[in-house]
Amino acid sequence: MVRLSVDGAIGPQAPWLRHGSSVGGFTLVELVMVIALAGLVAVMISAVLMRPMQGFVDQSRRAELVDLAATALNRMARDVRLAVPNSVRVSADGNAVEMLLIQTSKTNPDFSGAARYRPNRTSSETLKFADSGAGSCDSTVAGGACNVVELLAPGFDPSGAQWMVVYNIGSLSGSNPVAGANVWASANPGVITPTGTTFSATGGASGVTQIALDLPGAAGEFDFAFESPQRRVYFAESVVGYRCEGDHLVRYSYGDLLAVVPSSPPTGSNPRVLANSVRGCTFLYQPGTTVRAGLLSMVLELNQDGEALRLLQQVHVDNAP
Repeated sequence: MVRLSVDGAIGPQAPWLRHGSSVGGFTLVELVMVIALAGLVAVMISAVLMRPMQGFVDQSRRAELVDLAATALNRMARDVRLAVPNSVRVSADGNAVEMLLIQTSKTNPDFSGAARYRPNRTSSETLKFADSGAGSCDSTVAGGACNVVELLAPGFDPSGAQWMVVYNIGSLSGSNPVAGANVWASANPGVITPTGTTFSATGGASGVTQIALDLPGAAGEFDFAFESPQRRVYFAESVVGYRCEGDHLVRYSYGDLLAVVPSSPPTGSNPRVLANSVRGCTFLYQPGTTVRAGLLSMVLELNQDGEALRLLQQVHVDNAP
């Protein structure tokens, strides 16, 4: 019988299985020490990184609030610049602002509802309208129509307009609008046509658009109180307002001329949330004079997860009627 004996061969004589050999590994004490040290290192790292991470979270939340507030303020500023001159007004508590928005064409978004007009009576520089028959009112309009005004704006589109405004000087008696001299207090003669008047384009010569007025009521007559030195006329489509309600800033619109800013969005005004997390808002309006423009100051305060933000924006209002 031949017996093979080779070092490293598999069998009871293998080196790693010989009596007294040691096998590599971790003891329980070593494992516990490693876990403890790893936990200590993790705590140290988290302590070092906690402030930068918290700063990043705070900065992100602050940036979000700034973007939310700036977007809301810019939207309000845009509407203020598109408002009929001298129509911006603020509620008594300073919590809301309203304005009469100039009409925009549904077919041409770049179209503005403002134009220049020609006087429509031979005996007056102010605009006058009546439902009487053509040729019976000293009309200067081609065809002699008594309810038509000629605008120096070819292709003028009055669709969507609810009111026509000429030389709104925005007169106030204390805090109350003066009837016949302010769009918020309609009268006849006045600076704004009665609610319910409809407008339609009836053509006209080259470079001119004829706008016919269908006046409400049995009398069917309306005279503008003043002539515009620059012959400016505006067509308005709605009253637009902004108000803080609870923790929201809402935008709403309606089709009535109210003497004062309502205490809440009127029924049917379709208020829409423009910003949330609102803690408060303040509006302050300083009407313009003959030597300076009006100034609307808007303050919006937001609060989210303990982060408070207060933004102020001022808008110069060109009130030349």
